Amino acid sequence: MKIIAHRGASGYAPENTFAAFDLAVEMGADFIEFDIRMTKDFQLAVIHDDTVDRITNGSGFVKDFTMSELSQLDAGSWFGSAFSGETIHQLEAVLTRYSGKIGMLIEIKDSALPHDLLVSIGKAIELFPFNSHTVVQSFHRSVIHLFNSMFPSIPTALLVRPRFGMISKKRLRSYKSFVGYVNPKYTLVNPNLIRAIHQAGLKSFVWTLRSKKAIERISKLPIDGVITDYPDYFIGRDGRR
Repeated sequence: MKIIAHRGASGYAPENTFAAFDLAVEMGADFIEFDIRMTKDFQLAVIHDDTVDRITNGSGFVKDFTMSELSQLDAGSWFGSAFSGETIHQLEAVLTRYSGKIGMLIEIKDSALPHDLLVSIGKAIELFPFNSHTVVQSFHRSVIHLFNSMFPSIPTALLVRPRFGMISKKRLRSYKSFVGYVNPKYTLVNPNLIRAIHQAGLKSFVWTLRSKKAIERISKLPIDGVITDYPDYFIGRDGRR
């Protein structure tokens, strides 16, 4: 079972920052998960929300900032004074810093990206020799379908909120044409859903576990990975799981 640090080890450090990603590496996580959004000048910023208000000293929509303007905001002080000066980074900076150190699960947040930006994501990933340890995911089926058609060698995943904890076999077969993973919300996960995903020849990373009670329930299932704010809940000090 893969341990995926949600926005880095975000239970202990400000999300989507080098501080959170570095801590995930130190803890022995298999992947860091992070989000990307388009900026005003058509760059790709590593940030979850569509505004900067919650996690920075700025205010406004990400799409109304240039990448340079975003990088000047303080993205750490909201979490604690020890993280003052942590910033918002560009996708390429994260790929450069962590390629070969840890796998990367990259979520495309925008429901529609210009074709050129999708190409730039794929080409940026392909620059690194460990791109097989990178998975690109999204809730937006059309976005991930198009990305897969352009970069079939880069693993892809579809994020889902299945109704009643189930997805039909027909729908899973249709997903298999453009993704290798179907990643459901943990509150909707049950043994039948995981069995159906596996029978369709797909893998599953379950999101997002934040309590030990949830972790105890989910970790008993034959899932392929867990996305969590607390990767150390799964990894002991001796590195055992």
